[in-house]
Formats: sequence, C-alpha cells, structure tokens
Amino acid sequence: MKRILIVATTSYAGMGPYVSEIVNNFSIDNEIYYFFYESEDNFFYKNIKKELHSKSYFYKKANSKINKIIDLLPIRHRSYNIILDLCKKHKIGIVHFINGPGDLNLIQSLEKMKIVCISTIHDLHPHESKKEWYKELRAKIRYKHLYNSFLYSHNIITNSIGQYNELKLDFNNKRIFYHSFPSLVSDNIKKGNEIPIELTNLNKPYILFFGRIEEYKGISLLYKVFTEELALYENYFLVIAGKGTIPFNRNSNEKNVIIMNRYIKDTEIANLYKNAACVVYPYISATQSGVLSLAYYFETPILASDVPFFKDSIQQSKNRILFRNGNLKDLKEKLLLLLNSRTLSQTEEQQAYYNKFYNGITIRNELIRIYSEL
Repeated sequence: MKRILIVATTSYAGMGPYVSEIVNNFSIDNEIYYFFYESEDNFFYKNIKKELHSKSYFYKKANSKINKIIDLLPIRHRSYNIILDLCKKHKIGIVHFINGPGDLNLIQSLEKMKIVCISTIHDLHPHESKKEWYKELRAKIRYKHLYNSFLYSHNIITNSIGQYNELKLDFNNKRIFYHSFPSLVSDNIKKGNEIPIELTNLNKPYILFFGRIEEYKGISLLYKVFTEELALYENYFLVIAGKGTIPFNRNSNEKNVIIMNRYIKDTEIANLYKNAACVVYPYISATQSGVLSLAYYFETPILASDVPFFKDSIQQSKNRILFRNGNLKDLKEKLLLLLNSRTLSQTEEQQAYYNKFYNGITIRNELIRIYSEL
C-alpha cells in the first residue's frame, strides 16, 4: 500500500472529535502521516495520541478575521508548500482530505506529483441556516469553493448510506467509497464528571438538545412544542446546550427553558447525557451526525426526526423513537410517549448497539481497504 498523508483542515463544530477518533485507531506502524490545521485551543495536539506525534505536523492557524477572509480567496496558501514538502520528504502516494474536499489548487499541485487524492464529503448539500448576513455570505462563498473542488475530485468517501447512494447515482464518473461514522465519545468525554453550572439544583428532570445551534437542526420545533404543552413545561426543564445563533424568538412567559449558548466542555457532556430524561434530535435535514454515538454510549433515550440518516441509524424501540420530520403534533405525541416508556432493559440494549456499530477498529480496517484500492 502507498504511504498516506491525512490532512485535517479544521477541528470546528464536531470535526475535531470526528478526526481524532478516526486517527487514534491507527498505530505508529501504519504507513500514515498526518497534517493538522490547529486552532488556538490546540485540539489536535491535545487529543491525538502521543505515539502518533512523531508522524504528525501541527500547523497553527489563528481564528482571526483576516484568516477568515483569506480562506475565501482563490489564492495559494502558505501551508500548501509545507504539505507538498511533506509529501516529497515521506514519499507520499495518497493524500486524504478528511474534513471535506481539498482545495482545488492544492489537489492539482499534488496530482502533478503523481499523488492520488481522496476526500471525505460530509454535506453534499448545504443545510438550512439562519445567521447574520455576513456569516451567510461567507458560508455561501465557502460552499461554492468546496463544491468546485468536489466536482473536480475523482475519489470520494462518505459516512452516510443515503449520500453514498446519491453520489453513486449522480456522479458515476467518480469512485465512491463508504465507511461508518466514528463515535465522538473521546476519553475526555468518558471520564468527564463536571456538572454544568446552569444545571445545579434543578428540581425537575430535563429534556436535552445537545449540539451546535443551527437552523437545520429543528430546535425551533422542539422549543415550540415544549413551551406550548402543559404536560412538558410543568413537569420538565428543556435544556438546549450548544453554541450558535438562536433561530427563534423566546416567549416572554416561557417556563423551565435553559439555553446554554456557549461552548460545552468535553468534561460536561457525560453529566448532560446521563441525567437527561431523554435527548431530542429534531433535525430538519441531516446528512450524518455524531451525536447519536453520545446518546448510545450514555444510554440516553432518543427521539429523532425521520430524516434519512436517522432512519438508517436508529432501530426503533420503546427507548428509541422517530417522529415525522417537521410535524409538531407528531413530535409532541412521540415525546410524551418516550418520556412515559423508559425501561432498564432498553437502555442496556443501547450499550450493546454502541459496542457493535461504533467500533474504531472496524473503521480503521475500512479505511485501509479503501486506501489499498486507490
């Protein structure tokens, strides 16, 4: 098998755990090297296991306004020369862009060196969003660049069965591969025991939404159902935990709603899930998501919309229920049903499911197979 360079361009919004949980399943003996774009929190340096550091390059990139503008320009970035030099030094034969399509300029330079490029595509189509105008504009420009790179790319990986089928149907000129989505349950999350300050001294159980706050995740639906249903707001809290732009106007007379609009530390996640009556993922659209692994690992009952990714990933039971996407009445009915039907045997079943489907060794072997076919 050719030598591999895995390039991780971001640790933002769940991409850090996604990358680290895949990479940490490789060993120093694998012919794989790593290039990480590192942000101020040094996520990759802290979370990539130490034995792989000798084969890793951590490129510090400040999350500044200037860098955000530079990223939108069709120019050759300084880091590209470092990547090209690493490829020459280590005789790299395959470069895997693990966060999305690699930059078109860089891919073309690598191909001139007879290096095969492959990209993991996370979201072929942009999700619904509701942000400040300049963030919307930046997202549109960035998506256009990424999509142009995708159209040029010859080799694609996806972690979504639905997206895999779409790609095979619509892009038969490309080689399309699939491997399962990794667990996002890192060692820091497993060992965490910190109680979020917002949840101290609660006198009722709570319904949880966890994840970056985005329009496409359907949080507005959950908020509306909770604040208008007496059986919910009188008996539970609603906890929305994650940073982002709130996509709804809060009711002046709302009761028992806690919005933790901030970065949630890894050490707080275990407490959030272990003590939740259930977790709700009311997504309007979803190509793939790592939040299911958290619910399965901590044995938290799940209610999710029936978007294709959740339908493919959730075997329904009394403890795992789907509702009709966007249907407020069905969301309310299924949420009340779930809260009234928890059983110990079903939560134990979730742990068995986690052990079976979130197996890092399997993902490592799937990737090695993919690399060997290029």
